[in-house]
Amino acid sequence: MKIPTIVEAVLSEIRRRILDGSCAPGDRLNVDELARDLKVSKTPIREALGRLAREGFVKSEARIGWSVMLLSLDEFFQMQEIQHALKCYVMDHIAPYVSGIDIEKAVQLNNNMQHFLKTGQNHRALEENDKFHRAIFSVYPNKMLLEQLEEITDTIRLQRISMLERKILDPESPILQHASAEHEEIIDALRSGDQKKITDSSMRHQKTILDTLKSTEPELPRKRTRKKQEDSQ
Repeated sequence: MKIPTIVEAVLSEIRRRILDGSCAPGDRLNVDELARDLKVSKTPIREALGRLAREGFVKSEARIGWSVMLLSLDEFFQMQEIQHALKCYVMDHIAPYVSGIDIEKAVQLNNNMQHFLKTGQNHRALEENDKFHRAIFSVYPNKMLLEQLEEITDTIRLQRISMLERKILDPESPILQHASAEHEEIIDALRSGDQKKITDSSMRHQKTILDTLKSTEPELPRKRTRKKQEDSQ
């Protein structure tokens, strides 16, 4: 078993804090504080943050420093479009690999998501939602495509969590409340092995997501101009 390097351990810990909401979108990340907290020098912290920046988790701004990525409206919808395209492509070509999907695991993950929604644990519900899709996509043989999809999905989940916390995304919205039933349709389609049914059920699910998120458009922050950014500093 490979022993992780210091940078890899630091990278994993900072990523974990971001993904579990300990460090929310927009939060500042102080290199000195992270070094003291993780009991390492500042060099592996900077290297880890650099890698996370390339993955889209954090960003660095002059005279401000590092912070967890908070997407503008335009950036958020661009990411959503990329995710939508990748998900639909995979689901439109997955029929030959359906036998490798652990359907019962997908059912359990969907049940978990439904439980977390009913108990108001929306962050956990979003995590189970992503695990549900991952359980299906994992059988697709193009691993490079799946890696890109995973990075985009992680970034989008962070923004959705932020939207829930800022009450931009309503927990009662279709993106959450209709998800379980739509997942059941996808599961039934996968069990049938019929590519058209798989594609149609996936497209309906993705349409619900895009339509719901577009309805929040007036509430999300637009990308600020350079002049406005300078005026606010």
